[in-house]
Amino acid sequence: MDKYGIDMQVISDAGNSPQVLPDELTVDACRAQNDTLAEAVAAHSDRLAGLAALPVNVPDAAAKELERAVKTLGLKGAIISGTVDGQFLDDPKFEPIFAMAAKLDVPLYLHPGVIKDEQKAILYDSKAYSPALATFMGGAAWGWHMEQGVQMVRLIISGLLEKYPNLKLASGHWGEFVPMFMERLSEFLPFSGLDLPHSFEYYYKRNVYVTPSGMFTDPQLKLVLTEMGADHLMYSEDYPYINRKDKVGQFITQADLSDQEREQFAHGTAEKLFKL
Repeated sequence: MDKYGIDMQVISDAGNSPQVLPDELTVDACRAQNDTLAEAVAAHSDRLAGLAALPVNVPDAAAKELERAVKTLGLKGAIISGTVDGQFLDDPKFEPIFAMAAKLDVPLYLHPGVIKDEQKAILYDSKAYSPALATFMGGAAWGWHMEQGVQMVRLIISGLLEKYPNLKLASGHWGEFVPMFMERLSEFLPFSGLDLPHSFEYYYKRNVYVTPSGMFTDPQLKLVLTEMGADHLMYSEDYPYINRKDKVGQFITQADLSDQEREQFAHGTAEKLFKL
């Protein structure tokens, strides 16, 4: 952090999260991991903050763990990695988690997770290229992000953000495709019977905060800035999966932003969202 000019970092486990463990193991594993994370960030509280892992497939226990993580451990919210054993989060069983996040006024970061083998086989396996390429297509190159975009769309059209208007969701990788299609979704979903008092675009712009996740690309920055405004843009790395080194600082200092937008993107949005 010192080497690359990072003053404060919110850290989490978006890789091998204990949320994927069997139900009989995941609650204790998430508690243990959150205890370890809280101890680590407390030792450097002026430089680090943390997001909790949750036993998502045990929703009542997940809600209780989120409350403990925030109130007792001082963590700043939680991270959920992808679908849960093939289940999307719009299933009513998961509502206690979102209700608790809204009650505590802390964000949930919706990160991609590994898709199921059956999905990969249908969508990405091909006789035209190697199994290794299919794995990347179904993962970090495309598939994770498309699935996570679908996750966000489903949550919004389920009415979740109408029921919990102060719920705050964070979405990485420039919003996992969704900002490019906000107007399309707002126009076409009502034809299919979507019955909400506001448009898809309204809920997304009000409740979702978008990060680059180390995808330091100017065209995406311009698109998301135009759609969301700087107060819903939040800077982020993707370390250690991608190590951008000097580009961490260069991208934001050289980006075509006003001074106010740059400050908001660099730290202002995160300070407000995570109460830093």
